[in-house]
Amino acid sequence: MREIFIKYNPYRIETTVTVDGKAPKQNSRLNFGDRRLQEWIEDLPKILFDECSSREFELTFQGTTPDFEDVEAMCQDAKKSGMEIKLKHIPAKEIADKETAIADIFDEIQAGPFDELKQPDVVKAFTQARNSDFEVNVVATMSAGKSTLINALLRQKLMPAKQEACTATITEIKDTDTTPFRARVYNSEGHLIQSIPDVTFDIMNSLNSNRDVSKVQLQGDIPFVSADDISLVLVDTPGPNNSRDPAHKAATYRMLSESSKTVVLYILNSTQLAVNDDFNLLRHVADSMRVGGKQSRDRFIFVVNKLDEFKKGEDNIKASIEKVRNYLHDNGIENPNIYPASALTALNIRTILANSDDDDDDDVYEAKGKVRKFNRNQEMHFEEYAPLTPSARGEIEGMLADARKRGDANAEALIHCGIVPIEMAIKMYVQKYAKTAKIKNVVDTFSKRLESAKSFETTKQEIATNQDKQKEILATIAAIKKKMADGENAKKFKSRIESINYDDEIRKLADGIILESQKKITAQLSSGKGKMSRGEAEELCKQYARFADNLQAEVQVKLEDLVTNHIHKNAEKLLDEYRAKISALAEDINVGSVTVSPFEIMEGAIDGLDNIEDILEDSAKTEKKKEVVGNHKDYKEWLGVRRWFNSHLGTNFHVDYEVVDDYDWVEHSYIDGTLLSQQFFAPIQEKLYENSNNSVVYAKEQAKNIKKAFAEKFDELDMVLKQKLKDLEDCANNEKNVDAQIQKSQAKLQWLENIQAKINAVLDI
Repeated sequence: MREIFIKYNPYRIETTVTVDGKAPKQNSRLNFGDRRLQEWIEDLPKILFDECSSREFELTFQGTTPDFEDVEAMCQDAKKSGMEIKLKHIPAKEIADKETAIADIFDEIQAGPFDELKQPDVVKAFTQARNSDFEVNVVATMSAGKSTLINALLRQKLMPAKQEACTATITEIKDTDTTPFRARVYNSEGHLIQSIPDVTFDIMNSLNSNRDVSKVQLQGDIPFVSADDISLVLVDTPGPNNSRDPAHKAATYRMLSESSKTVVLYILNSTQLAVNDDFNLLRHVADSMRVGGKQSRDRFIFVVNKLDEFKKGEDNIKASIEKVRNYLHDNGIENPNIYPASALTALNIRTILANSDDDDDDDVYEAKGKVRKFNRNQEMHFEEYAPLTPSARGEIEGMLADARKRGDANAEALIHCGIVPIEMAIKMYVQKYAKTAKIKNVVDTFSKRLESAKSFETTKQEIATNQDKQKEILATIAAIKKKMADGENAKKFKSRIESINYDDEIRKLADGIILESQKKITAQLSSGKGKMSRGEAEELCKQYARFADNLQAEVQVKLEDLVTNHIHKNAEKLLDEYRAKISALAEDINVGSVTVSPFEIMEGAIDGLDNIEDILEDSAKTEKKKEVVGNHKDYKEWLGVRRWFNSHLGTNFHVDYEVVDDYDWVEHSYIDGTLLSQQFFAPIQEKLYENSNNSVVYAKEQAKNIKKAFAEKFDELDMVLKQKLKDLEDCANNEKNVDAQIQKSQAKLQWLENIQAKINAVLDI
């Protein structure tokens, strides 16, 4: 039996593997590099068999509990294919310990001796990394019970749930652990039009039916999470066929795209599967789930709602879930995470039964009937069908035992009706992916800054301890300053900056997106052949209009991703050029044994320029301009890309089926389907090419803006470097209190060593 050892660190994304105590060969597939465990764990049995020619293994896994449970699930699946894997677990430090340590380290740094680690930009970067929002997007077709489910999660009736008016706006619900809910209301232009301190169901219903309202941002208490634990945001998106604003449909496609890392609660109506609105969205879900391994599947939680509405003699629960599984399979979705639920039962328990026990009240009587139904019927214990991890299942069993011990029928039914497992699934994803990423981001925020501070302080100490080499040190600093002031070098750097462009690449990629869209239109054109009546033609055009709306959203998201990637590539290249420029300052300078490295001194500040949004926003504020994309708020909304697309694509892309009225009914008693289809899609095809051209033009304009904004930041960094060099000169010229200088530097370096050790320990398991 072969012995396999795997140590996986989810914070550093590092994997160590040994086979029978030896590291795998360099070309082995067991070298997983910087890939997440969830990206390769399902392939591990086949890799082990191919590399070891064995079906029997003893696997020891060192890692966190959430990751171990994924390894455990892999071993169980491998057993079905005839492989025997005996599993052992070496526990690792869990996330809660690390979050406490991070907060303590931050406080220690802010009280420490380095002013550069207390600058507003450093504090802002740390705060953003620590408090970043985590979105859970809720999407569903009409009548699936989306608003009811959200209300059940909120434990109050807040979101309107009338079928004819469901979710005409986008509502973002941010957890702040405060009551009551307060709201900020925005129109389609992104302008704040109203602030409401105490939001009620009636107010939300009014906002939802107000055509001037495009987005509502709520802040309040989402009870199943703590704001101190994670900054959770529930996003209630319009249904695919119920959106007043073209931007809303694009928002749905955006959060379904493979580039998104948000959790998606996709709600299906168990009594009404195979709704036309589902097909296009599920195809995008399938595409996203094929990329990124298990993590991509984990982020999609399929809630099968209204599963309690079957009558006796009809499908049983197990058969109904299997029907949903087959339905998703037919739409290209493999191994979905299916959670059965009765959102209405959960809502009634958390609202009606939480406030009244009066059996004479019809609502109370009906809600109690559902409680009895769930508690008495084993088949209605939905938690047993949910794909919970062993630790989550153990927690559920403990909650059930406690509810039964207390005789709390409502608490027991709440678990059985599926809402608690759904809440656990969200928290499980947050624990496994969002929190580990957040911890790494926080640590990275400080690590480079600490390294730069250490390099600068080390240089000062070397200068203080080498007073006999004062002339050499001052000559080195003078040579560096001379290079910085060299006009010829400045011209060369500016020339390299100006030469950066990916224009040909973005044109080629944009054309590829349009070509794919054209293929889809061509496929649609084939459905319009033959003669048809006016009624048939109008129905066909309605079908075309739905297709055009979906295509609009799809193209918009793909093009905006393309533009955003183009912007980021330009920014990264600019940073590379500046790194090269700073590194070159120390080249060919050899006047003594004391090293002065401008790059090491500045590396932390350079790496701090990775937030493109903030850089562009600062640039806009500096010049106090409101142009290019709009006001500076555009820069906070992905560099204005989305707002730009909304204004350029808009409703012009949509063609109404009134094109039927253009027909000459005097000469024809029928409509030629082929001609009608061509007439319908001609302006759409023209608009596609126009959008492609506009995207390229916009990307080029943004590239110019980025170069300008980064040039300003580079000037600021040059000033910082000059000041540091002056500090080093002062240190070299200061012949008094040398011993005191050395002692001070040693103390500061020791402080840095201690802090770095603590930060490194945060990422250790």
